Amino acid sequence: MGASTPRHHSTPPPLLTKRILAFAFYVLVPLALLHYLLSLPPPPPPPTSTLTAPKPQQQPAAARKRAPPPPRCDYSDGELVRSEAAPLLYNGTSCGGTIKAGQNCEAHGRPDTGYLRWQWRPRGAGCTVPPFDPAEFLRLVRGRHVAFVGDSLARNQCESLVCLLSSAFPSQLVRGAGGGDGDGDGDELRKFRRWAFPSHGATVSVFWSPFLVNGTEKAKGGTGLNHNRLFLDQPDQRWAPEVPGIDVVVLSAGHWFLHPAVYYDRGAVVGCHQCPDPNNRTETGFFGVFRLAVRNALGEIVLRAARTEPSNRRPKLAVVTTFSPAHFEGDWDSPRACARTEPYAPGEREPEYMDREMSGAEAEEVAAARADAAARGAGVDVEALEVTRLAGLRADGHPGPYMHPFPFAGGERDRVPNDCVHWCLPGPVDTWNEILLQVVKRWAAGVDADDDASSPP
Repeated sequence: MGASTPRHHSTPPPLLTKRILAFAFYVLVPLALLHYLLSLPPPPPPPTSTLTAPKPQQQPAAARKRAPPPPRCDYSDGELVRSEAAPLLYNGTSCGGTIKAGQNCEAHGRPDTGYLRWQWRPRGAGCTVPPFDPAEFLRLVRGRHVAFVGDSLARNQCESLVCLLSSAFPSQLVRGAGGGDGDGDGDELRKFRRWAFPSHGATVSVFWSPFLVNGTEKAKGGTGLNHNRLFLDQPDQRWAPEVPGIDVVVLSAGHWFLHPAVYYDRGAVVGCHQCPDPNNRTETGFFGVFRLAVRNALGEIVLRAARTEPSNRRPKLAVVTTFSPAHFEGDWDSPRACARTEPYAPGEREPEYMDREMSGAEAEEVAAARADAAARGAGVDVEALEVTRLAGLRADGHPGPYMHPFPFAGGERDRVPNDCVHWCLPGPVDTWNEILLQVVKRWAAGVDADDDASSPP
């Protein structure tokens, strides 16, 4: 037999090989992987506490109420405590456009700064005066109008508040003039000013009304009317008609009542102080007139609020800043008229007779107006901002000779004008607004609680 020829196995063509590999890669392998995954046990569900927050539940109205208001405190009873801890929120440069030049003690060269480092500590249990918080104040008066009504001390306090608030939030002067050397009392554009705080939709205003009621001021410079005229039965139309649009009104007056004046009621003369015609009129003094002016101003606020349609009525807070004593020691133009650099020590100065009479009348009229507002259902809370004792201790906080720039730049002088009535800014008057914040906080807490209680759950 001859040798057989070996048989050869056939080889698939290259194109078929590629198709087989592609089928395995794109079809068989994924099917095998899917089969494996399906054979695994299901994983445990993730804990909801770490991946899913529980949905908030609607709380009843009572549970949505804000924290309880701070206690009603007697801020007239306390002591001054020196403190270096609290930083100053503004100075004569950062807020120089708001401060009246005569109260910008830093810009006018006052060399000492110790008067900036005192805090008021009330003695009542649970009563404190924390450093001023601009964010908290503006939160409380969001969308509201705060107005100061009265004399140059009302303006002094208003400018302090604007500077404190502007240290943290931008403000816009939307009515009146800016800072500078205007004398405030005689500059009409500085008598009526308004600032807006766009971040909170809040406004702060000042209205010049040295008698709180209608009056004509004596002429300056020795020509014209030499006495004031007060019309005790007439509201001051420069501010009273705006009461419906004001939410917090702060009244402050007193020193203008010390000047010569004639008093009118229903067109007739009812008295005078330092009477311009002593042969025809008998001295009646000013304490009773001051009381009546405060009474009528508060009554005007309550009455206008009560007359407002209930659908348009907004809760109001009326505050009376009590009388702030002057501290002239000796002649008004002595270089030492009010040159103290520290407050009076405990027991060194007690409130004087005039201080007690003025602040006492204010406290009594506040209590009476509070009762009247409640009886009328006017929606007005009435409070006293008692600063008389506190202010009486702060003889160190006045501009004194620094009401004018650098009064001793040319050396010591025998005579120099002094301001021992108003307050340096920054200075003791900032404490008044720290107390005002506590009063507003308590009022706003009550208003918000009432709103929560009346709203549906």
